[in-house]
Amino acid sequence: RAAAEAKAAEEAAAAEATAAEARRVCRMSWLQQAFDETKKMKSTMDRKGPVPTAFKICRVEEVSDQAWSDRYKGQLQNVLGSEREMSNLSPKTSLVGAKLVSSVSQDPLRTDAEAVLFHGTSPSAIEGILSSGFDRDRCKFGLAGKGFYFAESITKADEYTQLEDGSVDGLRCVLVCRVVIGRAQVCAAVQPTEQYKQKLEDSVLKEGTYDSVMMDRERCRGTFREFVVYETSRCLPLFVVWYQRRAD
Repeated sequence: RAAAEAKAAEEAAAAEATAAEARRVCRMSWLQQAFDETKKMKSTMDRKGPVPTAFKICRVEEVSDQAWSDRYKGQLQNVLGSEREMSNLSPKTSLVGAKLVSSVSQDPLRTDAEAVLFHGTSPSAIEGILSSGFDRDRCKFGLAGKGFYFAESITKADEYTQLEDGSVDGLRCVLVCRVVIGRAQVCAAVQPTEQYKQKLEDSVLKEGTYDSVMMDRERCRGTFREFVVYETSRCLPLFVVWYQRRAD
């Protein structure tokens, strides 16, 4: 009997390992799909150097923080429970984002109120975010005030990335996050004034008439759309994706 139990346990462990590998392969494939479908041969003043023609994923690290996840769920429920109409802006990552969320969570992506988006920064900054959360005190006063900026295009997020220290293989990384969008204030102003930038921030933090801001630079500049939230708990990291730029 002991031998039979040991064999059953061994088979169960092998089956779980096989399932885990299948999930890993699927996630890699879906993330590469997100990269491929959202890349654009466009750039902004934030880019240093030429625009990469492609991005190749090298490895993926799943992020798991139950306390942060619970806070995020609470924020999402608050937004869904409000009487505000959701903007439903259909980010370019919507379809593949739903697959990615289903691979790590039993709570499906609410595409009317949230999105899976990219956040590009340095490896050390990502390490800080994962250990201490997003920090508004470290944010610059951007086009929509002092908030956390997320892109639906990997090309835009890539503009903010940096090489890993001592990297000899050109590795960079982005965070792939679940972000509460809710009712978004859309801004397509070519050059928002400082006063208007503050007004965008206040519409979420002080007035509460909106849940986020969407900077539609695609409409006014032909470049990219960025989504901005101002509360740490409204963005939940799912993956750290390490990749290489390609110019072929």
